[in-house]
Amino acid sequence: MAELARAGMTPDWMPGVAPRCVPVETKRNQHGERSTTVVIGIERVLHRGRWRNVEVLACPVMWRPHPEQIASARRGYEDWWQALDWVRDGLVAGGMLREVEVNGAMPKVRPWRIG
Repeated sequence: MAELARAGMTPDWMPGVAPRCVPVETKRNQHGERSTTVVIGIERVLHRGRWRNVEVLACPVMWRPHPEQIASARRGYEDWWQALDWVRDGLVAGGMLREVEVNGAMPKVRPWRIG
C-alpha cells in the first residue's frame, strides 16, 4: 500500500480484460502462424467405396488470462481499498493531522462493475 501511495497509483485490477480462448501452442512457417494439433483418435471412413483410417485432430486450448487471475487481481484491489478506508478513518478519528483536512473522497469500490 505504501509503495502505491508513493507512486500515486492504484493496484492493477485488469480493466477491460476478458478471458480469451487461445491455442496452447502455435507453429510458424512460410504460410503464416498455425495452431498445433494433436491426434485424439482414429476413425474408419468410407471414401469412394474404400474404407480408410483417418486421424481425428484437435487443437488444445487454454484461457488467457485465466479467470482466476482476473478474480485475484480484483480481490487485491478490494483489499487495497479496504486498507485505504481503514487508514482514512483512523486519521479522521485520531485527529493527528492538524494542518491537513482528510475528506471523504475515495476511489470506486468496484470500478469493474457498471452502474
